Amino acid sequence: MKKSINILLAVCFAFLFAACSDDNEEARTPQVNVTFDKTNLVINESMELRVTGVADQVVVFTGDKDHEYALRQESNTGFPVNKGLFTYSYATPGTFHVVVVASTYDTFLGNNIKENIQEFDVTVVDDITAIDAISTSITPNIYYAELVNNVDWVLCLPTKYLYNNKEVKVNATKQRLNFEIVSDSSKIFIDNEPYKSNSYYNLTVAHDIQVLSDAGTTRDYKLYVPIYPEFSSVKAEGVTGKLTRDAYFQDLQTYTFELPDGTDKTKVKIEYATDSDAKFYAGGSEVPSGSTIDLTNANTEYTLIRTLEENPAVRAVSRIVFAY
Repeated sequence: MKKSINILLAVCFAFLFAACSDDNEEARTPQVNVTFDKTNLVINESMELRVTGVADQVVVFTGDKDHEYALRQESNTGFPVNKGLFTYSYATPGTFHVVVVASTYDTFLGNNIKENIQEFDVTVVDDITAIDAISTSITPNIYYAELVNNVDWVLCLPTKYLYNNKEVKVNATKQRLNFEIVSDSSKIFIDNEPYKSNSYYNLTVAHDIQVLSDAGTTRDYKLYVPIYPEFSSVKAEGVTGKLTRDAYFQDLQTYTFELPDGTDKTKVKIEYATDSDAKFYAGGSEVPSGSTIDLTNANTEYTLIRTLEENPAVRAVSRIVFAY
């Protein structure tokens, strides 16, 4: 039995070495074709390479920091191509030397490596002028602006907000602004002065904003900061409403009325005055002071809307809830 096992092992080893000999033939010369969709890009735009042909491995050195082929002996690395497709985007502008290295080698021992190298340059331009977000932080809240008309940013603030269950007045005359933009090279100017993240800005007035890209292109915006409108006084059937603010939704205001028993809540006379130029709407229709409303209709949406006279696209909308 032992003799039979030894014979069987000898046959197996002989077969293994024969197979290795076949697989360990001299490596073929790699033959690949590299096509790319574009060599002129803007930052964060994807470059797409497609590789076809014969190769055991294809690696792309993109030419930017830490991925330069000339510095491969100094820990710079390339990216392996998976299934013949490679995509990449550059975060900084410049001209980058891309090197595509196709390799074949002995499949068993890994020597006799042969390479086919193809090279080209990619030019990346930073002409980013689009602002992704504008905000201001007023503890404990962050207020974000909304872009309208691709030009006007509207940052709505409340007159007061809840903090530790207390109403705190917003000092809109002295607030910092935060900008989010894809490019680290783009420069922001507010009223023709360079923007500084640690500077305070008066948010009771509109501001001109300009973004200057690394490529020299510019884009102009306007920042408006309307205040969420409120009732300066509101009465239902002669009963004054008490305002309660929401700690999480600054545009939400609840007015509570202690109506007498027996009051017909389907026909309630509402009398009000607003802070400045705001208008009161029920279901999208304006409601003049002294009109009758149905407090029991849960489907009616009540709003106070302030619209900027010189720019109707700029609005501050407060959601109103009546409780009784």
